[in-house]
Amino acid sequence: MEQTRRNLSTVVVAAAILSWASLASAATITLSDGIDRALHLAPSVDVAAAASDMSVAHVREQRAPLFPTVGAGAEYYQAPGYNEVITNRGLSAGMLTLDYTAWDWGRRQARLRAAEYVSEASRLGVAAARAQIVFDTSIAYFDLLRARGAQRDLQASLDRLRRYVTTIEQLEKSGRAITNDVLKFRTARDSTELALDAARGNLERASAALGILIGEPHQPDLDIASLNGVPPKPSGDLAQSPVMQAAQRAIASASSQIEAAKAERLPTFQVAFTTGFVGIDPPATISHNLGGSYDGVMSVPVFDGGLISSHIDQAKAKEHSATAQARQAEYILKRRVADASLRYDEANRQLDILARAQPTADDNFALTWTRFLGGGTATMLEVLDAYQQAEQLRLQRHDQEFNAREAVAETNLLFGRIQ
Repeated sequence: MEQTRRNLSTVVVAAAILSWASLASAATITLSDGIDRALHLAPSVDVAAAASDMSVAHVREQRAPLFPTVGAGAEYYQAPGYNEVITNRGLSAGMLTLDYTAWDWGRRQARLRAAEYVSEASRLGVAAARAQIVFDTSIAYFDLLRARGAQRDLQASLDRLRRYVTTIEQLEKSGRAITNDVLKFRTARDSTELALDAARGNLERASAALGILIGEPHQPDLDIASLNGVPPKPSGDLAQSPVMQAAQRAIASASSQIEAAKAERLPTFQVAFTTGFVGIDPPATISHNLGGSYDGVMSVPVFDGGLISSHIDQAKAKEHSATAQARQAEYILKRRVADASLRYDEANRQLDILARAQPTADDNFALTWTRFLGGGTATMLEVLDAYQQAEQLRLQRHDQEFNAREAVAETNLLFGRIQ
């Protein structure tokens, strides 16, 4: 009996786990959920993060020369095949060495600053990569919403046309409609069915595109949450965008490289200290001032064949290139922001017009259809024309909503916003 109860409990727990898993997989996906999942899966973010880690390591590399270096070494040498007068019987050595560059006119600091600016630009590159993923996911989400709305309206239109065809066929039997009227409505029904099939294909492609981004591939119809209306037009300062900040860091890095290159012409002072033993026998060497030695060297380049001048020219060329790239980036960003703003305004105007025109078009069709059924002067062509106008306005609303949301998403991308 106890074993039976345990088996029953196991079955109940397994059923509950399966039920929870099915509910989790069937949960409606919101825009923020999709963005979070895409950010965790996107390989481009990992690539940018790896580049940032590399730049951080380069900063540590450039900081290391600011500190002394300590080394140790040991050697025991015997040359019995040579004259002892020359070899002094052999050599025993063991030393601890400390080297330090005391003064270099800021060359090391300039190189360190250049590396730090590059590291900051790499971190901004991670933010830019994340913003791009947010943009791609948002566009895929909006496209799926548009495709789903178009399919829904076309399905409703096809259902209505089927009822209208049935009505016209009954009117034909009673002699109140001719065969040509039936054929026109059937043609309109078939055209709508063809458009509905194309809309299903668009829906499947949009669902697959979003599914790949969020880690749910091969999903013909993802369940996503609807969005209410169109968000307001975003605003901001392009100077704070990751692209522009990275461009400014590149200019600052190039300027620091120029300082480091110019400092190569100036004298450098280095000091060194060693302790240990160097001699035939270690005790005799250590007992004499602990085997210590001191060294100070000042070096200055006299002639290098133009090497330092080439370093300076290269650094200046990098600064010039970085400045030009910053101007180009600013030009492109301003143009894209202005274009997105115009597209947003145009989409909002179109939505306002559609909101006013849709009831009028629906009333026009209802009146024309009533006149046709009541034996008035309305023709079948007028009925179909009024119906198609109303349906086209209904479908255009989805396109304009997508255009407005796309403009908002692109503006957020240019400003570097994640959500």
